[in-house]
Amino acid sequence: MTALQWIIKEAKILRKKSPKMEWKKAVAQASAIYASKHKGKSPVGKKHAKKVVRKKAAKKVAHKKIGVVKHKKVAKKKKISENSILNRIHKVKHDVERLDEAQHKHMSGIGSNTIKQIQNNLDQLVHLERKKLIYEDWKKEVKNVADKKRLNQMIKSVKDLIKEHKTHIIQLKKHIK
Repeated sequence: MTALQWIIKEAKILRKKSPKMEWKKAVAQASAIYASKHKGKSPVGKKHAKKVVRKKAAKKVAHKKIGVVKHKKVAKKKKISENSILNRIHKVKHDVERLDEAQHKHMSGIGSNTIKQIQNNLDQLVHLERKKLIYEDWKKEVKNVADKKRLNQMIKSVKDLIKEHKTHIIQLKKHIK
């Protein structure tokens, strides 16, 4: 059993005898008991001094300016202002936007496919506009309340589709630019 193990064991016994005793005090007493049994040598609490190795002084070179001490300039830490942080954030956002645009151009490509999609959406838009006009004309002629409600629902759904197609056309045109 090592000295440290013996001291810890003894400290536990001391703590059992008086539970209100702090652990540090119990260890100190156990260390004192160990020291008394082993000719005054306690392994606990000793601090070992580190050996200091001295470096040899550099050889002096004979110059006309002997004894001049050169001081290095220490850079002072600047306090970062809120403005500079905002500027950095703005720059990063701008860079992200540029990368995003480059990616869109790369991924979408301006092919005949995009132009065909725009043409198809324009054709659908014309078709939906005609449909809406037809439904509105029918609504004027119909006198039944239930039929009018159905026509209103149909007109509303056609208007939503028209809105969707217009948005889609706008998005497709952005890819061309």
